[in-house]
Amino acid sequence: MKKQYTVISSDKAALSGAINFVETTINDLGVNKKLAMRTVLMTEELIPQFIESAAEDGEIRITVRKFLGDISVTITAEGSRFDPFDFETDGSFMTDTLSNKDTQRAIRSILLKSLENDLKVVHRNGVNTARIFVGKSEQSRLYLTAAAAILGVIIGILMKAALPASIADGMDFYVLTPVKLMFFNALKIIIGPVVFFSIVSCFAQFKDLSELGRIAGKVMAFYLTTTAIAVGVSITLTKLISPGEFGAALGSVSAVPPNVPLNPDLDTSIRSTIINIVPNNFISPILEGNMLQIIFLAVLCGLAVGKIGRYAPVMQDFFDACNSLALAVTSMVTSFIPLAIMCTTALIISHFNSQALLYVLSYAGVFLLGILCMLVVYGLMILIVGRLNPFTFFRKNLEGMVTAASLCSSSAMMPINMRICTQKMGVSPKVSSFSIPLGATVNMDGSCINLTVCGLFLAKMYGVPVPTSALISMAVTIILLSLGSPGVPGAGLVCMAVVLDGIGCPLEAIGLMMAVYPFIDLLITMSNTTGDVAATLVVAKSEGLLDEKVYKRFEV
Repeated sequence: MKKQYTVISSDKAALSGAINFVETTINDLGVNKKLAMRTVLMTEELIPQFIESAAEDGEIRITVRKFLGDISVTITAEGSRFDPFDFETDGSFMTDTLSNKDTQRAIRSILLKSLENDLKVVHRNGVNTARIFVGKSEQSRLYLTAAAAILGVIIGILMKAALPASIADGMDFYVLTPVKLMFFNALKIIIGPVVFFSIVSCFAQFKDLSELGRIAGKVMAFYLTTTAIAVGVSITLTKLISPGEFGAALGSVSAVPPNVPLNPDLDTSIRSTIINIVPNNFISPILEGNMLQIIFLAVLCGLAVGKIGRYAPVMQDFFDACNSLALAVTSMVTSFIPLAIMCTTALIISHFNSQALLYVLSYAGVFLLGILCMLVVYGLMILIVGRLNPFTFFRKNLEGMVTAASLCSSSAMMPINMRICTQKMGVSPKVSSFSIPLGATVNMDGSCINLTVCGLFLAKMYGVPVPTSALISMAVTIILLSLGSPGVPGAGLVCMAVVLDGIGCPLEAIGLMMAVYPFIDLLITMSNTTGDVAATLVVAKSEGLLDEKVYKRFEV
């Protein structure tokens, strides 16, 4: 925590010194020029109001703080209450009907009102306090996420190795698991409304349906391309390295645990997936969290908004308001992400079976290499197709990658990824509101890598041959599964069962992966969501819907 302050008298002559102090201090902290100019301007407009309201011979204190990357300027002084936004005018200040003082107040009020999202002013116990948020640093979110994950690892290790079993079980049952379940239940509440209202608002903006068709086509083309590349890279790496040859004997491999929800009769075919896109009622998709059906209904409603004549503006405003409400609730829920990450990480570590690690080290190495290759692919597509700096992309998406790896849920990452796209990268909501929810449903590059590498690895260890014809069939199956993966608990294991059945590998082979799957799932989710954001960025750039100044801007 870094804190600097100065105390000035309420004399107007001190205004220049106060502004110079703020400007010098925030520049020393490395704030970019745009944010620095905005902060100095707000300070310059606020201090005269503090001077007017301050008690006689009072002092005005200015404090600049930096905590976990967040920088703020706080101005405090004893005095009468004032509201910097309270000057109402009909525009007459542009004429000679108002005094110079009133004109200055009007201009100051309008200016501060335009920046009120970054300013908080309160009066308590005879003291006026104004806090200017210079920059809500993305680094602070990253620091909190990383600290929560590390704390979770420490708690998990203590539960497994140091605490008595009764205490560890009590922590699991009464603290960690309830917090985790409540957080994910809260996410389930908001995911449906966020997806529905964001897509309706997005589609309602399109006056030209050809523009919509171009964006949708480009998004799907990107997703299908990266999915095919993920499968191809995984097959190539597995064939070159042959991780199954390093496997241990399978005599101690356990069968599938009884609590794992596998349903071999579950229909995951592309035919069933396409048919089930259209729901038989309006309510069940939201209640059941069926993302494809929610997206279908949202697209339908969004297109219909533009076809209802004089009611169209009213309905568009209504859906925009609902979207703002859903995003506000999302912001409240996601503020608890560090706590959820800590609990989730602690549970994973405390339940980890270290004996199974010996069986899958070679598989995990190839899988990790595949994930790294896909990150390179994303970077190359951003560089070549989008003509943007890929290092900027990964730096600005670092928070999303770390959070995704901690939460292990593409659905939970949707509101976070939409915020990263719009606020940090400058992507228009026209693209992100459609691309991110769709990607969370159909774009599963990390899952494709895992299914491919794991399937071939287990086939090798069990001595099951996979000829070229079976390999091609497996690749097509995995691509289709990535588009129609069932939205049920244990969906990854269901998909793996389908893949193993297709190549003739025994279903009990899944038991070999159970102990390390929670760790593998971290990287699967990270790769899936990174692909979603990369696709959104490239499509936005190709459509001229990317603010490159925001994308290139350095975040404090």
